[in-house]
Amino acid sequence: MSTSIGHKTPASNPSPGLWFRARRVGGWGAILAFGLLVAGPAPAATPQEINAAIQKGTDFLKQRYKDGLPPDDKEHGIGPAALAGMALLETGTPANDPVVKLITAAVRDASYTETRTYQLTLCLLFLDKLGEPADVPLIQLLGIRLLAGQNDQGGWGYKCIEAVPARDERELRGGLKTNPLGVGRAPVPGGKPAQPPPTSAPGKPGITGRLHPEIERYGQALLDSRNRGDFWDDNSNTQFAILGVWVARKHGAPVENALDKIEQRFLATQDPQTGGWPYSGLVGGPGSPSMICAGLLGLATGLGRREERRLAAVPPRKPEPPPKVVAKPNPGAGPADPFFNPPPKPVDKPPAAKPPVEPRRPLDQRDAVIQRAWTGLAAVLAAEDRKRGVPGAKPFDRSIDHGFADLYFFWSVARTAVIFGVDKVGGIDWYPLIADAIVVMQNPDGSWGKGRYGPSVDTAFALLVLTRSNVVHDLTTWVRSAPVSVEMRGGPGVSRPDLANLPVRNLPAAPAPATTPATTPKPIPAPVEDGSAQLAENLAKLAGKDWSKALERVRDAKGTEYTRALVLVIHKLEGDRKKDARDALAERLTRMSAETLRGLTRGDDPELRRGAVLACAMKDDKGYVPDLIDRLNDEDELVVRAARAGLKSLTGQDLGPHPRATKEERAEAIAAWRAWWGAQKKSNDP
Repeated sequence: MSTSIGHKTPASNPSPGLWFRARRVGGWGAILAFGLLVAGPAPAATPQEINAAIQKGTDFLKQRYKDGLPPDDKEHGIGPAALAGMALLETGTPANDPVVKLITAAVRDASYTETRTYQLTLCLLFLDKLGEPADVPLIQLLGIRLLAGQNDQGGWGYKCIEAVPARDERELRGGLKTNPLGVGRAPVPGGKPAQPPPTSAPGKPGITGRLHPEIERYGQALLDSRNRGDFWDDNSNTQFAILGVWVARKHGAPVENALDKIEQRFLATQDPQTGGWPYSGLVGGPGSPSMICAGLLGLATGLGRREERRLAAVPPRKPEPPPKVVAKPNPGAGPADPFFNPPPKPVDKPPAAKPPVEPRRPLDQRDAVIQRAWTGLAAVLAAEDRKRGVPGAKPFDRSIDHGFADLYFFWSVARTAVIFGVDKVGGIDWYPLIADAIVVMQNPDGSWGKGRYGPSVDTAFALLVLTRSNVVHDLTTWVRSAPVSVEMRGGPGVSRPDLANLPVRNLPAAPAPATTPATTPKPIPAPVEDGSAQLAENLAKLAGKDWSKALERVRDAKGTEYTRALVLVIHKLEGDRKKDARDALAERLTRMSAETLRGLTRGDDPELRRGAVLACAMKDDKGYVPDLIDRLNDEDELVVRAARAGLKSLTGQDLGPHPRATKEERAEAIAAWRAWWGAQKKSNDP
């Protein structure tokens, strides 16, 4: 599912929030750049307003930390500085910026003695975001301390371990700086870690295999001596710890037992009426809206690991040797199947067996609990969305003690939606709703907040939301590839009959899909008997040069399944990789005939329609102008904006509609385009 609003500024660009600005490039590249920058529904706050808010917030944090950690941060320790550092990195501030370097030094120093859940997690997330290989032992240290803080209910309180003895601190500082990580044991960034071998004591997490030797020694002693039975916990501390545990996983920390407990905790403690969870795992009740997000985060780790195990169990297919072929004409090819481009048939060789199709799996308990949670969160957002346009009413304008006009809640929603790949929750566009409230809440000095968490924390939360920050990209990849969970991301309105008995309360109905004329071609059906789905999954997992080379091969290959695979993989990606896949699809479609391309502009999938629209413009043929004008009335805003970009490129005119156009304004723009085109044709007639 597309997540196109608020793209993050690359780290090399010192100006934050420039995600909506097109680069000036030549030829069809300009068309793609323009189409990409308008690839999502516009928030109530304009892109310029969001950009200005991000810039002011960034400037505030830089000013606040330019001389060191502010005195009023001391109450919360190193946590606010680490969170502020994450926000600065997300807005495009480089790691060598003086303020970021100052925060980095403070975080590294504090990590040796930190014992509290929030602070341990934020230090770990900041160092992971920074991406310095030398920090891996520190990340492992922070992760081991988080593991020591988990209780038997799978949760965390404010403190993980007792104060670090001076002797341990000295040994850790010396040992982590002098002893390298074990040869061949370096963590694999972004990938699934190899599981460490079990210890001799059953039931205890393993502490060997991929850890720094000093952390291995320290961690085993720490976990062996802990006694974490029934003690008070809360789901606020717990959701932070979950993020830390998951990130520590890719750096070699043995977290599988902890993740098992997390999943069991949230499966067992959901309130069936609201879909939420209590503030503490030890008492009942629905809890606040933020706790819905905490539960969804915990269960996302279960979904991710389930998908890992599922794909790991599928044996790789052995490539068959290419058959000897004799090229033959294809007299049956025609417009009835716009993708009809079969390869030559092998001589005297039966057709290869088709790969088995994975049956549609029934929902398990995990899926049902997640669906209830999305239903509950959708009810919260729908109630706030109904205030928009009501005189005197403001969304989220409530006491922060109730968990609403609270940047912590906004960050919880954004973090959860980004992990699951959700643009809409129960039909509500969450980003415009929240971004508008955040922009309005900004203080004149560029900060956010009224003192509950302090300006560092509130400003960092606001920036992380506006930039759609994601600190667990690898988890996102697994969650978004889960075949069953994909159907449930939007809340109600899913087509699964086995969801019929789930409680759905106080939720607005999902909007009915737009009707499609019977004559509209459907060139991208759901992949059933070809390898497009598996091809898309494999492509999404690649990185670096492997990703680029594989994408080029798919772009240039012949066959229907390769076009389908490009469309499918776009929905699994984000950021630069999504942009690359969209570019590849548009380039591939330029090879289609005019008749085929016109049919694809009316296809079922919005990514396919968008790619076809851009391909029309890239072919630099004004004969496609009427087709692009028709697409200005598309049900998907992404396609509308691409059509406008294409029309502007082909004609040199810009008659709208603007990104926030109403239905009436869009109709006026379409009428203006048709009148202009009619005049052009008339003037060119002999």
